Amino acid sequence: MEKLIITVALVGAEVTREQTPYLPLSPREIADEAKKVRDAGASIVHLHMRDQFGNPSQDKALFAEAISYIQTETDLIIQVSTGGAVGMTAEERVQPVTLA
Repeated sequence: MEKLIITVALVGAEVTREQTPYLPLSPREIADEAKKVRDAGASIVHLHMRDQFGNPSQDKALFAEAISYIQTETDLIIQVSTGGAVGMTAEERVQPVTLA
């Protein structure tokens, strides 16, 4: 069998729950989905975060919470996003880079 590395982006940059009710939004929901994709064979999880209203967020605290759950509960490699949202500055986008 050929070796394969699977990377999963659980939360798209601009996807909403109106578009798919399965979208994980909170750090806990994202970590729960990360466990599922790890069990299915993924090696890397790419993280986008959302605020309490479901809007894209680069809040380091949200990333830190999700990263903590994922590191505690899986052996996934974590890749944080610098994508942010339309209109975010470069400084806002790179905030979570130091966490993973």
